[in-house]
Parts: sequence; C-alpha cells; structure tokens
Amino acid sequence: MRRNPTVPLKEEVKYGHGFFRGEKCPLSGEEGVLVMSPRHLDQFGRIMAGVLRHFPDKFDLEMDKQGWVEATEFVEAVKLQRRHFHFLETKHLQAVVETDPKGRYQLNSGRLRATYAHTLDLDLDLPTDQNPEHLYFACSKEDSDEYLEHGLYPGDRNMVHLSSTRLNALEAGRHIIGKPIVLLADVRAVEGAGHEIMKAGTTVYLTKDIPGEFLKKLPDST
Repeated sequence: MRRNPTVPLKEEVKYGHGFFRGEKCPLSGEEGVLVMSPRHLDQFGRIMAGVLRHFPDKFDLEMDKQGWVEATEFVEAVKLQRRHFHFLETKHLQAVVETDPKGRYQLNSGRLRATYAHTLDLDLDLPTDQNPEHLYFACSKEDSDEYLEHGLYPGDRNMVHLSSTRLNALEAGRHIIGKPIVLLADVRAVEGAGHEIMKAGTTVYLTKDIPGEFLKKLPDST
C-alpha cells in the first residue's frame, strides 16, 4: 500500500491523489511511498475484519449499536496486542479504508466500523435510498428451493447479504459453493412490503429477510 509523494497527506484524502495499492498511482502514474507492506496489509486486514465484525471485546474495545469504535482506541489496542504493529497510526487505518475495493470499512469523525459481514447484533444506520430495482443472492441448488419457498434469512451473519449484480453474486458464492445458483430479488416489491434494504460497501446490500414470493431463480446461473 502506497501514497502519492507529491501530495500532502491531508490533501490526499480530500482530492483523490492519495493512498493506492500497487507500485504506481493509477491517476498520476507517479511511484508511491510505501505505507504498509503487502504482508502487514494482509495481517492488518484480518485483524480489522475480526475485531470490527466479530470480537471487539477481545481487544477491550467498546462498540456502539451502529458498529462504531473510536479509531485511536482501535490503533492503541492493536499495538498493545500485536506488538509487530508498533508503528501503527491512524493514517494506516485511513489507507486501508480509502483503498479497500469493496468498501468494507468506514472512518468518519474519528470513528471506525465495518459496513457488513457482522455476526454481532447491531443496528446499522446505512443508506436506504437509491437502491437498484433488483439485487442478487448466490446459493446452492439445494438451498435455492428452500429459499424460494420460505424466503431468505440470515445464516451465520446477522443480516442477509445481497449483491448488486449477478456477477458479484456469482463471485461471492463461488468462495463457498462450487456451482452456485443465483436468485433475483425484486427490490421494489420487498420495500413495498415494508422490508428495509441498506447499502453497505461497494456492491453489498443488507436486509433482515426477504419473503420467498419476491424471489425468482435465474436461468443458466452456473
């Protein structure tokens, strides 16, 4: 992970020529200054995901009902429990959040949170306007019949996770299922029935459940 050396750190976030992943800035073509090595980035990403989605208490962090923790407290907790991250500063959080292609995290007004994939019982306050007309969900062939009859409901997460496109759903499903089936959700019908859908991240949408009557199986999903 790098940053453009020609732009001051405070201006980078505001104007865009800031943190990036790879050797050269995709906007200016300039070589970057190393912020965090790929090895550290992978390790730190795993810590962020674990703490912000599943176990803030293991790092002695207080999380509010919207999933926020204090960013400075998060940094200090990681430095205390993972001594090889003794160099960690808030700018490293900023770099991860700014460059994450899936929009998995938010850093706002000194607070940090994950946007989706929680197993914690939270009350996320994410955008509910400007949702697309359709969203997509990948599952196994066996599960698809269950969902079409009884609806979508959370499994090991606390919310149903939907994808913005069929391709995104297939990519997500293939991590778990060899040949996933894709279900299409009628968003307008779901919302009309009083079910809230929130945008979380770049391509992920969350809802508590979706009745089976608003789902249909797409042909040639595999």
